[in-house]
Amino acid sequence: MPIKSQLLHDQNDGPQSSQLTQAARDKNRPICNLSTHIVFKTTDQLTESEQKQMRDLFLRIFNKEMTKDTFERKFLYTPKGYSYHGLMLHEKTVVGALSAVPGRYRFFGKEHIFSLSVDTMIDPKYRGSGHIITMTNLVHQGLICDGISFIFGFPNEQFYAFQKRLLKYTDIGELDYYVLPLNVGSVVRKLKPFNVLSRGFCKLTARFCRIPDNSNAGHGIAKVVDKQFERHRYDASYSRIALGEAAECIYKIYEEEGRIRTLYIIDVVPLNAASLARAVKQICRAAVKAVDIIIYVGKLPSKPAGLWKVPDSKKPRRIRMTGKILIPDVIDSCVFEMNNWSVNISDFDVR
Repeated sequence: MPIKSQLLHDQNDGPQSSQLTQAARDKNRPICNLSTHIVFKTTDQLTESEQKQMRDLFLRIFNKEMTKDTFERKFLYTPKGYSYHGLMLHEKTVVGALSAVPGRYRFFGKEHIFSLSVDTMIDPKYRGSGHIITMTNLVHQGLICDGISFIFGFPNEQFYAFQKRLLKYTDIGELDYYVLPLNVGSVVRKLKPFNVLSRGFCKLTARFCRIPDNSNAGHGIAKVVDKQFERHRYDASYSRIALGEAAECIYKIYEEEGRIRTLYIIDVVPLNAASLARAVKQICRAAVKAVDIIIYVGKLPSKPAGLWKVPDSKKPRRIRMTGKILIPDVIDSCVFEMNNWSVNISDFDVR
């Protein structure tokens, strides 16, 4: 039941702040005069050729196609109308890129724009820590110039140590996996004869689990979910279930490695214990014959009704959340406390 995140993240503010601020304002200014140089651009400043080259690089690095429509939805359908990109160019060819996508968040009663770090990718022939740091510095300064006070991300295993050591990001916490294995034999092959029993057991578990009375999540930091966010985050491949009381669940089904039909609960709005329990009940009832396993990935104060928490030793991979304050006068260290966050995989661009 792997989640195959395509995210790599890297940012850092270096000592050349005055130079970088000027470079961020002059968005086409190269960092060096060599054949390989680095520029900063917002999405609306990218040429059609640069966009196409970024998508081609994404395919080469992550072995996953990004269509033109997906690229535009991901980077242009934001509160700013664009995203932020550090590009490494060899002559006029894009050989590296680092991007940051702005989004609206409530921070203890006040609305701010934070930024999500995504899609750091460099052609193997041009890799080097100095290039990443330079791209990161330019993106950070571009965010600061636009008044964006905080950037966060979910670095993969390869990049996590580099990000902490050289880019000075701070740990926020780690997301948990919660599952309901409808067909236990799809997860543990030798138990395949027990699929009928496991489906029946899961149906009973979902049917008779108690809906919690407490519907107040109490998180101080949460994304703003509105039509703009939904247009940016979801396309027609996602499904929805109305949960009553103006609540709804967004989910998506994938066929994972081993032909495991996996239903990911992407988000529940509003995200609280009662709504999540109702989502599990309705999804289980509707999808018990169509999927093998239901997965929710996020950080919750307690185990959700109807789902089982995966032990740390059994997680398919660790999903760490890290961040960096860009404007200290606006955001304080409360942003690094995971318990303050309402967060799941709807907050980043995977699944």
